Amino acid sequence: MSRIRMSLCLAALATFCLTATSLLGEPNDEPATNPAAKANGDSPEKPKPLTVVAARERAKLLHTTYEATLIAVHRAYFEGRRDAVPAVVLEDVFKWVDKETQGKTRWIAVNTEAMNVDHEPKSEIEKLAAKSLAEGNESFERVEDGVYHRAGSVALVAGCLRCHESGLIQRRQRKRVAGLVISIPVKPSVPVKAATTPKG
Repeated sequence: MSRIRMSLCLAALATFCLTATSLLGEPNDEPATNPAAKANGDSPEKPKPLTVVAARERAKLLHTTYEATLIAVHRAYFEGRRDAVPAVVLEDVFKWVDKETQGKTRWIAVNTEAMNVDHEPKSEIEKLAAKSLAEGNESFERVEDGVYHRAGSVALVAGCLRCHESGLIQRRQRKRVAGLVISIPVKPSVPVKAATTPKG
């Protein structure tokens, strides 16, 4: 049963990687949500239909992601690595998808202790992103040197916090999150504003 839960967890995380950001085409000039619409009680705008070319590319990327997730889950939980942490196993999926997108994907610690020193925010963009997510924003965007960077908030559930925080800290009423940073090259001729998606 625990292996099934792990598989579902990894599949959900892989889906998050795709839905949390616009992996194909140019990033939007506007934030992902419209705070004014939320304040007025309006429903969020529906995504615009894709062109056939964009839909084909997205379908190929989804296929790569799901196939990579299947293989990573199988190797980790059915071929001897049963003690593997899901977030670490998912990094194998990142490698597959990064190869497809020519991008870079990585976890960063936000407001809990990093269990892996490699997950500490390193670049200035990652440090700004971690600060933004720690303040409660859902996402952070920046375009720099021809690369679109998006950091999305990933909620840490109770199972995660058993390692990331002590029992005393866990009693504090605050949302604990990690960050998922996805960086993708973009056409330098297309200007894109930096944006932050505010807390819901």
